[in-house]
Amino acid sequence: MTTAGATHPLDRSLTPAALRLLVLVEDLGGVGAAARACGVSQPSASRALAGMESRLGCLLLRRTALGSSLTPEGIALAAQARLMLKAYDQLGSMAHDLSRGTAGPVRLAASRTVGEQLVPGWLAALSRQRDDLRVSFHVGNSDAVIWQVRAGEVPLGFVEVPTPPPGLAHEILLYDRLVVIVPPDHPWVGHPVSLDDLAAAHLVEREPGSGTRSMVDTVLPHRNSPSAEFDSNTAIVRAVAAGVGPAVLSELTTGEDARTGEVALVPWAHDPPKRPLCAIWQSALTSSRLVRDILAVVRADISRAH
Repeated sequence: MTTAGATHPLDRSLTPAALRLLVLVEDLGGVGAAARACGVSQPSASRALAGMESRLGCLLLRRTALGSSLTPEGIALAAQARLMLKAYDQLGSMAHDLSRGTAGPVRLAASRTVGEQLVPGWLAALSRQRDDLRVSFHVGNSDAVIWQVRAGEVPLGFVEVPTPPPGLAHEILLYDRLVVIVPPDHPWVGHPVSLDDLAAAHLVEREPGSGTRSMVDTVLPHRNSPSAEFDSNTAIVRAVAAGVGPAVLSELTTGEDARTGEVALVPWAHDPPKRPLCAIWQSALTSSRLVRDILAVVRADISRAH
């Protein structure tokens, strides 16, 4: 059983500094050159590398009068170390920006529904309340946003998915209802639609990986193939209006088109499906000033609008 605060027996030797030395030995061909690149003395570098070898119980370097090269074990460890050091450097850069709280532009990510319908209002609110903070949003589908947050590419993301993604900190900001839209002259207009009705139809759908598609997959796991797929909510609304087929979309994306009569809303025969709209971030960033400040502005804007 692992107890809180327990460390792996290799933690003390596999430090970022020691691993960086190992990678530089491979790149530069010698311990001395690697030590100079890291700004440490050659004896210190040699001790760090020897410490790794001692803890691991294998040789990582071949030492000759002409220089040093990595053993097969050293090459394997260096390959993994490169991946770790890239992530470590990204984390260090992010930590520096977050500690300042005013770094910019701050790059965030949002799913397409959130990006199209809510982000413009959030940016306006942020510019009013934090004129020292420059924010840009990358808009994509929910799977892409979750990946960016997990990879540390953005400190904060916003998605609408059936359930919050595991392994990330999250806050549910609101619940988004799904609605059924059809052309104004469709036979379903004025008649409640059931899940069986929807499963038998050929729907116009979002692409796999989107939060909307995931929710439709959850609600209608056994349905006919889609009549068309788009990565844009606007394109789906236009396709529905043109008679390509019905669609199940976020209530946030259809209000204006339903009011103008371009499409018609069909009532559900049961309670409409809802999904959480979540802010997501890595747990290590929970106490960051930047995450707290942006979430406070977003919460306030959602409270005013809903």
